[in-house]
Amino acid sequence: MKIKLLAAAAVAVTLSGCAVGEAAESGGGYPSKPLSIMAPGSPGGGWDTRARGIASSLSECKVADVDTTVTNVPGAGGTIGLAQFAKKKGDPYQLMVMDSVTMLGGIVNNKSPVDLATLTPVAGLSRGPTAIVVAAKSPYKDLKSLLDAMEAKPHSVKWTGGSLGGPGQMTVAGLAKERDVAAKDVNFVPTAGGGESLNLLLSGAATAGIDTVAELRAQISAGELRVLSVDSEQRVAGIDAPTMKELGLANAAISTLAGVLAPAGLTKEQQQDVIGLLDKVRQTSCWKKVLERNNWVEDWRPGDQFGQVLAQQRTQVTTILGELGLGK
Repeated sequence: MKIKLLAAAAVAVTLSGCAVGEAAESGGGYPSKPLSIMAPGSPGGGWDTRARGIASSLSECKVADVDTTVTNVPGAGGTIGLAQFAKKKGDPYQLMVMDSVTMLGGIVNNKSPVDLATLTPVAGLSRGPTAIVVAAKSPYKDLKSLLDAMEAKPHSVKWTGGSLGGPGQMTVAGLAKERDVAAKDVNFVPTAGGGESLNLLLSGAATAGIDTVAELRAQISAGELRVLSVDSEQRVAGIDAPTMKELGLANAAISTLAGVLAPAGLTKEQQQDVIGLLDKVRQTSCWKKVLERNNWVEDWRPGDQFGQVLAQQRTQVTTILGELGLGK
């Protein structure tokens, strides 16, 4: 593995390919040269983890005999990387990981001139549970007591968890709506990443936080954070907390679908080549370990199916952010 610094805001890791083994090489000779995967977020975050998981699966499970470079371009809810990626028209060797709600929120909130509808949908891959947490020393022992406090004095409960207009803030807005609290009255502190949110929680500067289980797992296991609820179909192994569905709050959460996009201008044949490659990746033991390690659940939505999810959630995200007074 070779590590190269490309710029202050971009880090690239190249994983060498090896002979095709566990999965056969894609039809039509694709890929026949190095691949580049952009993670439009910081190293160590969810997008970065997904990009490197795909890259390592390509190499370690011998899906393709080419090198794969992962590049980080963080900022503005993914829209800085998105703007750079959009310039790579017609190149099926350029891919970008993202998740639907976070990036759509970044697009609407930052008034990005680039919309996901202009890119080529490759596939939705997975969904991951999120957790609502408080510091271990917090007086709030369950989600009901926390929401009671927010209902009584909305500004007294300071939430944190992700970027402005991201899925964390949208879920908190949904919880507020359940208690007839206006979304604009929610006290939400946006952060650039999980580390900043954790510092706010553990220092007592924030009352509650919301983030993916994968991001919070270490602090939960260490007993530094108490989980009040998780947003998932079933309870999460190793976490003693009810689901939002059990608490009658399933409608408050907004579920984000993680996936891969290619630039605009690909032919149908090129799109199918990339879909075929990702289809082989998802069936490897390497990728299944990535899913398990991060508590992700597979949700395979190839091509236009992924595009339809993005179009539907674009409307949903725009409506919610409008209620929050964002994206106007």
